[in-house]
Amino acid sequence: MASEGIELDTIVIENGNSAKNEKGIIAKRNLAGSKTDTSLIETPQAVSIVTRDQMDAQGANTVAEALRYTPGVFSDPNGYDMRYDWLYIRGFNTYGTMWLDGLAIPGDPVNYATPTINSYALERIEVIKGPASVLYGRAVPGGLVNMVSKRPQATPYREASIQTNGFGGLQGSVDMTGPITKDGDWLYRFTGLAKNLHTQIDMERDEQVMLAPSLTWNPSTDTSLTLYGYYQRDRPTFSPRFYPATGTLLPNRFGQIPRDVFLGDPSSGEFNRDYYMAGYEFSHTFNETWTVRQNLRYGRSEQDMFLALVNPAFAYDSEGHTLNRVSALSDEYLTSFAVDTQVETKFETGRFDHTVLFGVDYLRAQSSTRFGNSPRDMPVPPIDYLDPIYAGIIPVPGYQRSGLQKQNQIGLYLQDQIKYDRWVGTFGLRYDISRIDSLDRMKDGPAVETDDKKLTGRAGIAYLFDNGLAPYASYSTSFLPVLGTNRLNAPFEAQTAEQFEMGIKYAPDGGRGIVTLSLFHLAMDNYLTPDLADIQRSVQSGRQRVRGVEIEGKYEVTSELTMLAAYAYSDSKVIRSNNDVELGKEMLRLPEHQGSLWAVYTPSFLPGLAVSAGARAISSYQTDSSYRRDLRIPSRTLVDIGAEYDFGALKKEFEGTRLRLNVSNLFDEKYVSHCLNVTGGSCNYGAGRAITANLKYSW
Repeated sequence: MASEGIELDTIVIENGNSAKNEKGIIAKRNLAGSKTDTSLIETPQAVSIVTRDQMDAQGANTVAEALRYTPGVFSDPNGYDMRYDWLYIRGFNTYGTMWLDGLAIPGDPVNYATPTINSYALERIEVIKGPASVLYGRAVPGGLVNMVSKRPQATPYREASIQTNGFGGLQGSVDMTGPITKDGDWLYRFTGLAKNLHTQIDMERDEQVMLAPSLTWNPSTDTSLTLYGYYQRDRPTFSPRFYPATGTLLPNRFGQIPRDVFLGDPSSGEFNRDYYMAGYEFSHTFNETWTVRQNLRYGRSEQDMFLALVNPAFAYDSEGHTLNRVSALSDEYLTSFAVDTQVETKFETGRFDHTVLFGVDYLRAQSSTRFGNSPRDMPVPPIDYLDPIYAGIIPVPGYQRSGLQKQNQIGLYLQDQIKYDRWVGTFGLRYDISRIDSLDRMKDGPAVETDDKKLTGRAGIAYLFDNGLAPYASYSTSFLPVLGTNRLNAPFEAQTAEQFEMGIKYAPDGGRGIVTLSLFHLAMDNYLTPDLADIQRSVQSGRQRVRGVEIEGKYEVTSELTMLAAYAYSDSKVIRSNNDVELGKEMLRLPEHQGSLWAVYTPSFLPGLAVSAGARAISSYQTDSSYRRDLRIPSRTLVDIGAEYDFGALKKEFEGTRLRLNVSNLFDEKYVSHCLNVTGGSCNYGAGRAITANLKYSW
């Protein structure tokens, strides 16, 4: 009887095609694209999904690493950095604007307290390509990243793992879920991780503790309430990534700067960040027509640091292999309170089937910044990268920047997903009221008020053929508030963007895969360019445009072979700007070509074994705002491999024990990710070869 009960649970969990219950590498449904559980083929916009199984198979330990094989996403624009997930989508920076379970997490593009979410706590990562303001309010025009957390499950599952890497150190993690009560009304999940790992830089340590408990109450099949918390403690020993161009991207007569040299100072390598959040997710289905949902969360991130780093303005002294340094100090925090209330109704009008979503969300956030660099009259001991000596006193600077920003945003949105025969239409409108009060604590005077009221929308249509093909077309808009004032002390207006997209999706019966081809034209207005009357100030005269093609396929070729393929072509241009240097040029940090291919093979003649290999290629691109030819970042191709063995195939007593080995950048290619200028410490290396080994036991 117990065996029959377990089998019955497995059947129930399928729950009629739900995005939350999808397993495997290939996802067919999404939550972020419409805030309803909708198949990807019916979503009239390109959406990419990285599942938990894909993250595990590729050995991805961060969100940025998980998105390496996603078209249109540039996942390492700032090189190797353990602190943040630097991401560009279709040419636009997402730092400080990330979402978790449909709600914005604390973030500010100029605040060092901006948190990351450990990818081990996630079930999947969903990327909406292009404007997404119609459902989420303020958002960068290139796209939106929504991370989906692990939540309690009705089927018991427990795992414990230990991991190390080729540089040394250990990481331990646990993930446990299942029912608390016999009737299954109460479910729990606990995910935890602790690590102290060495990195590609000598003396650097990646130290973190993450705890993510959650509790679900299901008093009936129609009602669900999940309470959750999250805590992450980051205490890395950190060497700041400020390398000069000469000796990294450009040659140096004394030789290139080693990638593993610690250019900071062990006595001042502190970077401390604590992020915690708590919230709930509630849903109740009244009948076949009406459902109400509410998600609420409060989060706070606190950060302080004291570092010695290569001088961002003038890196070298006259000797040629000794680097000038400065010290940096910060004490910052971020808070956010977000609540999203939704009413979903399903009904028919004649031959039209409607799924209507009405919602109102509210965000209240604060960003406090305090930062300072040491001035010239407070010298920091330089460092010779040929013979680094860590001695002397690192002076503590005063704050040179101190600000407080308070944001309030409320948005009302309405969406109708309409089905008629084989036609599927998605239409939505949203109206946002945003206010940001910015106080410069270094100056006397009142806070600057930035008020924006914006209407955004999306209209899309798709046609579903019997053979799994679905051509689609859509139009969407977005807005993003801009902080600060012009030389007349007038607040800046919000940046706005619009996108036209058309394409075709293919998802054959049987769930063996999905392929998406999209063509898009995306343009953004009101970006800041120099004020010709005062070059220290800015005006909103800029317009940027990117148009391109993206192809993504995830397909089970046979029962033994699954393949992922992606390609993105981006034709970008600065259309309007007061800066003559960039006018007519490509956008920064946007390669023209990106491509990847990854395959996993599970041979039937060797039960329990899975081997994988992949390659990521990227064309050259520009990161220097003066567009110097010698600072153009060269093209590169990186190779990754992996293998996993299930010892249960060897002997039943070992069932649940798996060993996974992953190697990224197999040939240890040494490359520079960006260079902002030729004189200062403004460049960074990309990640070198990284070997990870993970031993996991599940029961």
